Amino acid sequence: MLINLESERYCAVIEYDGTLFHGYQIQPDVRTVQGSIEKTLTKIMKVFTRVSVAGRTDAGVHATGQVIAFDAVWRHSTDDLRRALNSVLPHDIFVKKLVTVLPDFSPRYAAIQRSYRYVIVNDTSFSVFERFYSHYIRSKLNLALMREASTHLIGTYDFSSFGKPPQIGGHAVRRIMAINWFAKNNKIFFDITANAFLYHMVRNIVGTLVLVGLNRLIPDDVRKILLAKDLKYSGPTAPAQGLYLMKVVYPNFIISG
Repeated sequence: MLINLESERYCAVIEYDGTLFHGYQIQPDVRTVQGSIEKTLTKIMKVFTRVSVAGRTDAGVHATGQVIAFDAVWRHSTDDLRRALNSVLPHDIFVKKLVTVLPDFSPRYAAIQRSYRYVIVNDTSFSVFERFYSHYIRSKLNLALMREASTHLIGTYDFSSFGKPPQIGGHAVRRIMAINWFAKNNKIFFDITANAFLYHMVRNIVGTLVLVGLNRLIPDDVRKILLAKDLKYSGPTAPAQGLYLMKVVYPNFIISG
């Protein structure tokens, strides 16, 4: 079935394995998620097509629910476009959903919640097949203390101790709605949901809470670090390969996750 030949705005939920990408944002002379998607769209549409995104991810970071948007003139159905994209995209990017949206839709500025997951393998041994998808910590972590420390981060605060605004001069106030730690077999999972995140915020929070789990900090130290509003007090930045962008929520619908 043919559709309107005028340009329409499309919104897609994509997943990608970040291992072989130099992050999401396009950069000259290196492989990026944005560059790969725009190259694919340009090939299909026969005209350069720019893509906007809900949130940029660093090199090595993965996504199961990243959201992008683009404008295109497409003669066929949305399902046909999704199939065309997946047939041309590299093997480590996949379009899970594709819908049309209002012309002014912005995947970044319209989002009201974002959720990330961090994966830790906590065991005395480690599989080489997990090295690009989790952070290995040999020493036993105290999950109860990490949960207790996490409660100090729930709410609206200036999170300058855990990250920098993505834009120069931007503010560092963010609202964390939920944090959950859970264990399954030899893995520990950290889930966090906020209205938005600072640069490296999730990884710095994880790195700090891991210090609590290793008994190098006490839970109340996390509250003190938060109130200090200074990045120098944060724990080490957790490695990128354990981080996953899971879901992005919009006012009237949840498109990803």
